[in-house]
Amino acid sequence: MKPITAYFTLLFLLIFFSCHNDDEDEGTRPITDFITEFEFEQDAQGWEGGFAEYPPGEEDFFELSFSHADLPDALNTEEKGLRLSGTNRSDDLFMFIKRQITGLEPDSLYGMRIDIQLASNAPENSFGIGGSPGASVYLKAGATTEEPLVLEDNQMNIDKGNQAQGGEDMMVLGTIGTEREDFEYELISRDSWDQKVIEVRTDAEGVCWLIVGTDSGFEGTTTLYYNRISVLMAPFSPG
Repeated sequence: MKPITAYFTLLFLLIFFSCHNDDEDEGTRPITDFITEFEFEQDAQGWEGGFAEYPPGEEDFFELSFSHADLPDALNTEEKGLRLSGTNRSDDLFMFIKRQITGLEPDSLYGMRIDIQLASNAPENSFGIGGSPGASVYLKAGATTEEPLVLEDNQMNIDKGNQAQGGEDMMVLGTIGTEREDFEYELISRDSWDQKVIEVRTDAEGVCWLIVGTDSGFEGTTTLYYNRISVLMAPFSPG
C-alpha cells in the first residue's frame, strides 16, 4: 500500500467511525466503507471532462480541451494525468471532471473525504487580468445523487457555488496556486480533511457521482493535469 493511501485510510477510519450510528439495530446489515484511489497511468479511469459558464457555441474561442495526457516535461516524470484546459474570456469559466461510483448501498447516506493531486503552473502570488492565475482559480469537489450535467444555457444542473464560494453540492478545497515564483509546473495537493464531511445519498441502485472542478475568476488560459484522486466514503449520520 502506498504511503498516501495508508495515511488517508487510517485517518478516514478514525474520523468516520465516530460518525457512525451507534444506535443501529443489531439485525441491520452494516453499510460497506468505500475506499479507492484513481491514478491515470493507462487511461482516464472512467472520468469524463466538461465545461460550463461560457457563451453557448463558443467552444473554439474558449479553447476548451480535455484529454488523457503525459504530465508536463518540467515535472521530469513519465506519469500521465487528466488534462483540462480553457481560456476564460467570460470571467467565470468552470472546468470539471466527473465519474460515476457504483456498488454502494442503495438509498443510503454516505460521508466523503477527498484528496486531489494535480499539476499547476500558476503561482499563488501572480497577477493577471480579472484576477490571479493562481489565487483566483478555485478548486472544488463534491458528490451528487444525480449526474452533474451542463444545461442548454451552459449552466450546471447542480449547486457548485460561484468562484470562491462553495454550494450545496461542491465545496472549495483551495486555489490552484503554487508556491513557486515562476510559471513552471509543480504537483500540488488539496483535500477536504479540515472541512465538513461531503454528504451524498445514493440512488435506488447504489450509485452516486463524484465531481471535481475549477471555478475561475482569472481571464486567461488555465491548463491543469489531475494526477491522483483519493476518495474515501463511509455511512454517515448527521449530527
